[in-house]
Amino acid sequence: MDEKRKLLIDAATKIFSKKGYFSTSVQEIAEQCSMSKASLYKMFSSKEELFIEVFEYHQNMMFKKAFRYSTDESLSPRDLLLKQLSTQIEDFIERKDFILMQLKDVPLSENSDFRLLMQKMRFRITQWQKECLLQAYGNHINLYCWDLTITLQGLIKEFLSILANKNEKVNVLAISTYIVDRLDSIVNDLLTTRPDPLLTEERILHFLNLTNSSSISKTDEIAKQFLIIEQYISNYNNEETKNNLSSSLNLLKDELKAQKPRSFLIDVLLHYFEKEVGLTQTTIKLRSLITELYTGGN
Repeated sequence: MDEKRKLLIDAATKIFSKKGYFSTSVQEIAEQCSMSKASLYKMFSSKEELFIEVFEYHQNMMFKKAFRYSTDESLSPRDLLLKQLSTQIEDFIERKDFILMQLKDVPLSENSDFRLLMQKMRFRITQWQKECLLQAYGNHINLYCWDLTITLQGLIKEFLSILANKNEKVNVLAISTYIVDRLDSIVNDLLTTRPDPLLTEERILHFLNLTNSSSISKTDEIAKQFLIIEQYISNYNNEETKNNLSSSLNLLKDELKAQKPRSFLIDVLLHYFEKEVGLTQTTIKLRSLITELYTGGN
């Protein structure tokens, strides 16, 4: 992301958080960044588009922070879960004002784009939490993965609603450890007593009102593969190759956002990543996801 766009997102985050969506004007965001309203509109066509990008940017940053721990082979599955939960809790505390503003001030009933955005973001966090639990406890919790995911969400939400309202410093590790300890007990009990699960994926998707969940899921999987590539690039020693890989990844992302993505260019860029030994399998998966999403092969 270029510096000017990042500056706009940071300014918009602060003003939206302080004043709310409706009371914030594009003019004051532009002035905060020492630019004209016309310049802002060259980057974002509307206040709605800017708000949506702010929302997606912050969630993507949270996922990016959490992903760094996923590549640390020194962490045990339980320690990894603690790190992932701590990242989510820290993100909530850092952006508390913006998150609370979303709950109170976003016009869900008036704009279908906002409603779809909220559904998509909630699905992403729910899917990610489920994967975190599967990583921590293994596939033998498959039957109960959605019950455990919703239990986890409830624990996080209720503790943060009480503890994060205080001005005092929140002990993130203590909260994460307490939650994981409780999850350990719940998992042990479920695997011992074997009750029927309460929730299924179909029921979760129905609850989240996802009419095109397969498409959303593929989009999120593509984003996950991009994070893997970004992490690989960040660890590259050769600066010239590092810059070439980074530029190619940005070009690929831009092309996928185009109204009519050029398949030949996408293929060339993917082939470039495939030549990197450490990215071959990731690129093969990415190619498959892109093909399914953009050719309708759901």
